[in-house]
Amino acid sequence: MRRLIIAWHLAVLMAGVTVAWAGTLCPEPESPFPAPASEVVEIISGWFSDQGYSVRRDFPSPGTIHLTAWNSQDEWDITVRPHSALASVVTVIHEGAASSSQACRRLLEYVNQDLLGTMPSPPPRAERLRQTIPTVVLDRIETVVCIRARSKRREVQFSGFVVDPDGLVLCTAHDLADHQRVTVTFYDGVSVPGTIVRLNLQQDLALVEYSAGARAFVSLSAGRNLLGMGESVFSIGCPNNLRGTLAPGTISGPPRLVNDQPLWQVEMDIYPGSSGSPVFDARGQLVAMVKGRYRGTSTVGFLTPLETIIAFLLSETE
Repeated sequence: MRRLIIAWHLAVLMAGVTVAWAGTLCPEPESPFPAPASEVVEIISGWFSDQGYSVRRDFPSPGTIHLTAWNSQDEWDITVRPHSALASVVTVIHEGAASSSQACRRLLEYVNQDLLGTMPSPPPRAERLRQTIPTVVLDRIETVVCIRARSKRREVQFSGFVVDPDGLVLCTAHDLADHQRVTVTFYDGVSVPGTIVRLNLQQDLALVEYSAGARAFVSLSAGRNLLGMGESVFSIGCPNNLRGTLAPGTISGPPRLVNDQPLWQVEMDIYPGSSGSPVFDARGQLVAMVKGRYRGTSTVGFLTPLETIIAFLLSETE
C-alpha cells in the first residue's frame, strides 16, 4: 500500500544544491530479495545507469546502502539493508512526473526478474542420486522435515531436521521472524503443528517444538567439527517442498565470516526451500546445515557449521 511521505527531506548531490522534496513510498516486496545487499544494489544501480540517470551511493550505517538517482523528470531515494546474510530488504521512494506506482512496479519487477533469471532447474529426486549417495547418508532421510510458516502477509517453506526424538526440530531462523503459525511435515507425509521455542537471527537458527510421538533423529554428539578442503558432503532437504531430496557437494572454501558468523563454502545444488537442510559427511555424521545459496551461480552455497549449531543449542532460550 502506498502512503504519502510528508516533509521528506533528502540531500541530493545535484548541481551542488540541497533539494528538499516529498515523494511516494513504493510498496515493499512481499518477501526479501534472495541476494546480498551489495548485489541488489548493483542490479538497481545498473537499471538506473542504463536509463541515463545520475546515481550517487553512500553508506549511512554498517551493512546499509543508500542510493540516490535522478534525471530531469524523476528522483529516487532507495535504501537496501540486509535481511540476512543472503537476503535483502529494499525501501524505495519515488518523486516524478510519471505515475509512482507504475515506476515502482517496473523497478521492483526488474530486480525480481534479474534475480530469478539465473535460477536453476528443479532439483532431481532422491532416486536419481542413490548411486552417488552413501547408504549411511540415505538412512538419515527419515530425520528430515519440511516446514511451512505462515504470517498475515505470506507463507514460506524451508527445511529442518529432528534433533530430539521427543519433539524438537532444528531449522534456519530467517524465515521465522514474523511468522506465528508453523507446520512440520515428516518424511512419511504426516503433518503436525509446531511452536517456535527458540530463535536467534544472528546465528540464523531456530528450534521448533512439535507433538507427534517418537521420531528418527540426528545425533548431534556424533557430529564432526572439522571438514577438509575438497571433502564430499551430502544434504537432505525439502527444496520446492519435495521431501527427501538429496544433493552431493564438495567443501570449496574455508569458514568465512559473514555478519560475524562463520560459514563453510560449498559447491552444491541449493534451491528455494533448501535452507535448514542437514549436511552429512560420507559416514553419515552431521557436519553442518544449509544456510543458503549465493545468487549468480547455480551451485555456490554456504553452510552453518556444527560448532554454531552446538553453541545455539547450549545457549539460554532467547
